Amino acid sequence: MDKGHFTSVHFQRFKALRDYSITLRRFNVLVGPNNAGKSTILGAFRILAEGIRKARSRNPTLVPGPAGDTWGYQVDLEGIPVATENVFFDYNESRPASVRFRISNGNELNLFFPQRGACYLHCNTKTKAVRSTSQFMNQYNVPVGFVPVLGPVEHEEPLYQRDAARLALLTHRAARNFLVGLRIPSMVSNVNLHNSEQGFVAIHN
Repeated sequence: MDKGHFTSVHFQRFKALRDYSITLRRFNVLVGPNNAGKSTILGAFRILAEGIRKARSRNPTLVPGPAGDTWGYQVDLEGIPVATENVFFDYNESRPASVRFRISNGNELNLFFPQRGACYLHCNTKTKAVRSTSQFMNQYNVPVGFVPVLGPVEHEEPLYQRDAARLALLTHRAARNFLVGLRIPSMVSNVNLHNSEQGFVAIHN
């Protein structure tokens, strides 16, 4: 089963992006000053990664969608290293927010935020609808992985053992834990997102 790659992302009322699209190639560099939206784009991929993880482990259920209940997955926002207290453009919760990811095979993955604290992942395929984990993995072979920022150890930061390092893999302290011998599984090596405080972000797709 060949791996696909992301070709575009469309943001609708998501954080600072009211109606914005980006086109992606195999390797991409996002450049901009602080508050330009680089971290917002990465944050959407982090939420998507949690949705993909769930879709790989359980079958879809009926969940809320833009036009009523549809098949998909409820995404748990707790524990994701993204500020999700309010994901709505201009802090206006009267209308939902969404992020649509298009894949090289023509399929799409949609994150739908109908209200604060709620997120659902929907699958839009060009062929057979997804009703099982095997069908999802066949239609959406686009794993997402993250390479954290390397930085100095913080003042009075505790030393992590292997289990604690694994739990902290997606936090801002993840870079400290590379020394404990953790390995990123091959299934999450397709998309690597490198964040930086220097004003650029690289997306290897």
